[in-house]
Amino acid sequence: MALLLLCAIGKGQPKSARLDTLMQAYHRFNMFDGAILVAENNKVLYKNGFGMANREWNIPNTTDTKFMLGSISKSLTAYLVLIQAQKGLIDLDKTISDYIPSYSEKNGRQITIRQLLSHTSGIPGYEIIPDFFPRISRQNYTREDYIKLYMDSTLLFKPGTNYNYSSWGYYTLGYILERVSGKSYAQLMKDDIFDKLGMNSSGSYYHTQVVPKRATGYDYSLGGYTSSDFRDQSNTLGTGDIYSTVEDMFKWHVAISENRLLNKELTKQAFTPGIRPWRYGFGWFNQNFKYTDADSVFTNYHLGMTEGFISFIVRVPETNSFIIFLCNSAPTDFFGITKSILKILNNKPVQLRQPVHKVVEQEISRHGVDAALKRYDVLKKDTVHYFVEWWNMDRVGHQLLDLKRYDEALVIFKKNAEEFPEHDIIFNSLGRAYEEMGRKEEAIVTYKKAISLNNKDEEARGRLKGLVGN
Repeated sequence: MALLLLCAIGKGQPKSARLDTLMQAYHRFNMFDGAILVAENNKVLYKNGFGMANREWNIPNTTDTKFMLGSISKSLTAYLVLIQAQKGLIDLDKTISDYIPSYSEKNGRQITIRQLLSHTSGIPGYEIIPDFFPRISRQNYTREDYIKLYMDSTLLFKPGTNYNYSSWGYYTLGYILERVSGKSYAQLMKDDIFDKLGMNSSGSYYHTQVVPKRATGYDYSLGGYTSSDFRDQSNTLGTGDIYSTVEDMFKWHVAISENRLLNKELTKQAFTPGIRPWRYGFGWFNQNFKYTDADSVFTNYHLGMTEGFISFIVRVPETNSFIIFLCNSAPTDFFGITKSILKILNNKPVQLRQPVHKVVEQEISRHGVDAALKRYDVLKKDTVHYFVEWWNMDRVGHQLLDLKRYDEALVIFKKNAEEFPEHDIIFNSLGRAYEEMGRKEEAIVTYKKAISLNNKDEEARGRLKGLVGN
C-alpha cells in the first residue's frame, strides 16, 4: 500500500505532501516513532509527530515533544567550545593538561583541544571496557573519577595522525568547559546557546529531573516494545546528555547559517572536512551524502543514539536545507529516511521498499526462527518491494540475545555472516553468541575473523583478550 501511494503522488504533488506520505509509510512499517522537521531555504516545509511519547499513558508525540539527542549533543558541545574560543577562554591548540592539570601527563600533554573536537586525539572508546554498558554506564561518577577510567589508556595512534570516534574525548571537552567558565556544563549551554536563541525546550538532562513533555525511550523488541535501559547521566557530559525538540533544533540551524553566535572563521573550521574516510570536522561529519546511485550532495550531519532514542540531523549548506528527526523507538532506518527525503527535496522519484528485517521479526514471534529465515530467502529476491540491511538483521539477532534465546540468536547471526561476510561487526555479534553459549573456541575463531576483516576492531580485540589473555 505504501509503495502504491508513493508512486501515485508523483513529482506534481507538493513536497510537503510527498514528505507526509513517506513518513506515514515509515510509521506503518514500525520504523519511525518520534518527530520530524524538514526545511528548505531556511523555511519549514514539513513537520509532524508520530507514535507515542509515552506508551503507558497513550500520550502521542508532537513537534514540541522533547527527545534525548544522544551524540548530536557533541555538535552542540563543539559549538559551545568554539564560542569559548571566540571569547578567548579556550585556545584550540593548547593541550588537555593546560586545562586539567590532574589529567594523565603522558597523554594530556600530547592531545590538543582541536584534536578532541575532531576525534583525532587517539583516545579509545567504550569498547576497551567489555562490560562498559551493563556496569560502568549505570554508575554515578564525579568528573574527576570518571576521567580516571580512561585518561591513562594507551592511545590508538599519535594524536593528529588518524581518526577514531571517541565519546571520552567529548566528555573531556565538557569538563574543560566547566573549568574555564566556572559554570556547570548545563548552565553554560543554557546561557550561551539556548537562551540566546530562544531554545526554551532544550536542556542538559540528568535522570532525576522532571522535564515536562519529555518522551520516554523505548526499544522495539520482538512482538512489541520494551522500556529502554538505564544510564546514569553523570557519564554522558558533553557526549549525549542534551534533550531538545525538532523546532528548537531548527532555530539552532538557522543561527548557524546566519552566524548569530559564532564568527564565520570558527564556523568554517567546524564544517571543514577532516581525515578520511569520515571527514569529521568539529562536531559534524562533513561529506557528500549519496541519495541515489548517481546523485549526492555535500552535507553536515550527525547521528545520535542513546538508550531508547535515535536522532539524525542533516544540513545542506548549498540550499540551507535542514532535516532533523528525533525518535523514541529504536532502531530506525535513519539513512533510508534521509535518502528518501533528499530525493523529494531534489524532485527525484521515490520508491519506498519494505525492510525485510521487520517481516523477519514478525515471523519469529509467530512461527519461529526457521520459518522466518525461509521467508527471508523469499523476500530478499523481491528487490522491487523489499530490501535487506545487514545492520538491521544484526539488531534482530541482538534482540534474541537480550532475551537469552541464544540458539535462535546464533542462527540469525550465522545467516547474516553468510549473507554479508565482509563486515567485522557481524562476526563480533556471532562471537558474542558463541561466548554466551559457552562455546569458547568457536568464539575465539570468530573474533579473529572480525580482526582479519578490520585490524582496528577494538571490540573484537578486547573480547579476544578476555578469552585468551595477553
